[in-house]
Amino acid sequence: MRVCLIEPPKYVSLSNFVSTIAMPPIGTAYIAAVIEQAGHELTVIDAHGLGLTHYFNYKKMRVRGLDPDQIVARVPPDSQAIALGSMFSAHWPVIRAIFRGLREKFPQALLILGGEHGTGFPEFSLEQSPLDVVVLGEGEETIVELLEIHEHSQDFSSVSGIAYRDRDDIHINPRRKRIKNIDDLPLPAWHHFPIEDYLQVNQPHGAAQGRFMPMLATRGCPFSCTFCTSPNMWTNLWIPRDPAIVVDEMELYIRRHKVTDFQFEDLTAIVRKDWIESFCQEIIDRKLKITFQLPSGTRSEVIDYELALKMKAAGCHDFAFAPESGDERILKAIKKEAHLPDVFKAAEEAMKAGISVGCFFIIGFPEEDWRSVWKTYKAIVKCAWMGFANANINAYSPQPNSESFRELVKNGVIKDLDDDYFMSLYSFQDFGRIKKSYNPKFPNMVLTFLVFFGAFIFYVVYFVRRPQRIWHLIRDLFSRKTENKTTKVAKAMLGDMKRILSQKFRKY
Repeated sequence: MRVCLIEPPKYVSLSNFVSTIAMPPIGTAYIAAVIEQAGHELTVIDAHGLGLTHYFNYKKMRVRGLDPDQIVARVPPDSQAIALGSMFSAHWPVIRAIFRGLREKFPQALLILGGEHGTGFPEFSLEQSPLDVVVLGEGEETIVELLEIHEHSQDFSSVSGIAYRDRDDIHINPRRKRIKNIDDLPLPAWHHFPIEDYLQVNQPHGAAQGRFMPMLATRGCPFSCTFCTSPNMWTNLWIPRDPAIVVDEMELYIRRHKVTDFQFEDLTAIVRKDWIESFCQEIIDRKLKITFQLPSGTRSEVIDYELALKMKAAGCHDFAFAPESGDERILKAIKKEAHLPDVFKAAEEAMKAGISVGCFFIIGFPEEDWRSVWKTYKAIVKCAWMGFANANINAYSPQPNSESFRELVKNGVIKDLDDDYFMSLYSFQDFGRIKKSYNPKFPNMVLTFLVFFGAFIFYVVYFVRRPQRIWHLIRDLFSRKTENKTTKVAKAMLGDMKRILSQKFRKY
């Protein structure tokens, strides 16, 4: 079967740290690998990677990459199935436009959506667009079976893990069980993606420590935070890969792409101490001269000084913890199984071993009050005083079909899933936009100020406590490498500004 797989373009804003990330899309690359392994004729259109220095305006947003018309024009005319992955629901308005363009040009093709957005809103996605099928959750086994069934019939009733349209009816099939033998999956099919373009732009998720590649060492997360989409997308099953196979993959990228830095995008990489020790020992035994990072954050429970030393010896340069709140009452309410003294202790041990540590906080949870915000500010100041290298202070946002989202819908706080809602899911990380508040104690402008002030107090203490960091920032602005995520974000924002100001914007 002739299949086209699309990675969509991404929003960009000079005041949003997410805009400073331009990473080869590992989820799409895994799906490409299984489609190719199944024997299908595959075309991949990485609309983000193919347009890293090009921008267009869509409604209220600036978008980086190929626009919907350019994407549709690149799809092979004989495509029988066209699939697109959507990790973030904020991008749904532009993705919907892509699907509408695809349906107009390819009326007979099977249109498929996968990823976090479709898993959270399957019925909605099918109702709002000309989609045929939504893949729910982990996609490798599902997409292969779906394409096989489509090749021989149009009856999708037996395919687990999908929602689909049958004339005017929408059906949601039972979810597929998680893949247990993830070591048997083929490696990401990176030969379909413009890796060198990503490397030249040099905007990894974590600090820029050299030629980088994203990787996954584990899948899933065993926790059930109410604000997170992971329980719906991945369930609560955490599955690690064989450490030796992970390091084999690292060595492959060292040979093939001259990679020196690995950005592990795992939801929760460090759960079992024995696993991370084995992984680090594998790197040490092979004498690999590399760095690796955990920019998405990880857990603190198993990290002590001994383990941190081994991680540092293996090349670990940077990771982050996610306290989320400085109020134990809020942590309990959001089911964040973290104890703040333990988080601070683990961070202290990691920093003593020479690892750069960052932190994530969220302000504006529906359960919060002014006392909670004050306690969070105290925790933010403590992080800066202790020596945390960066802080990500966000406004609360109700992510699709998370437990917290469902509670807000039940209580009538969220009524309409319009484009303003979806685009607000991007603005919650944007310091240049007004936050949408879902807490009656904090109006939109107040919440916006609270988030801004949280970041302000962290970085005041960050620089006052260690003034040499000002020199480090200036030095990193003129180097290919950056010391930590703070300096990487500043450098990347300047790069984005230069590219954006040097061109006229296309309007879609």
